[in-house]
Amino acid sequence: MQELPYYSIPDEPQHINSASTIARFVDGLGFRYRWATEGLTENEIQFRPVESSMNMLEVVHHIYNIVHWVNRSFGGDTKYDKSLSSFEELRKTTLELLEELSQRLKQTPDSTIGTIRIPRRGTEPSPSFWFALNGPIADALTHVGQITSWRRMAGNPQPKGVDVFNGKKHDMDNV
Repeated sequence: MQELPYYSIPDEPQHINSASTIARFVDGLGFRYRWATEGLTENEIQFRPVESSMNMLEVVHHIYNIVHWVNRSFGGDTKYDKSLSSFEELRKTTLELLEELSQRLKQTPDSTIGTIRIPRRGTEPSPSFWFALNGPIADALTHVGQITSWRRMAGNPQPKGVDVFNGKKHDMDNV
């Protein structure tokens, strides 16, 4: 079985520029998402803290939608996969899209970043790449926080040893 991306955050970029900075945010999102969704059972996947909220699967699907939108905005595949419905499919595809986006960003010259526009229905002109940071990327991070909190409420906290500051998963058996 292929290992999912973001067991840890990749090494620091060699150069600081707008593209590498955005890529680092994407890597942080990928790492947090990977571990927030690791080891969820059907109980947590169907969990919703109140009747009027989304359940965990619906939140994971929403994060996929956000990540696909950002990936497409930054030159990724425009094909939306409507067939994804299971938690594992959505999780794997979302992580792969984040990894693809990060790798593409790391190869993107700063002169190109400034020309990127974020497509929105009915909005002319489309907002600049800056809005990807405070809009969909920040939104995805918020939803990952929901997953982390909700899984704790459902009785299955995030795995021990997840170090979001350093972007590493520590083996708690050797600590």
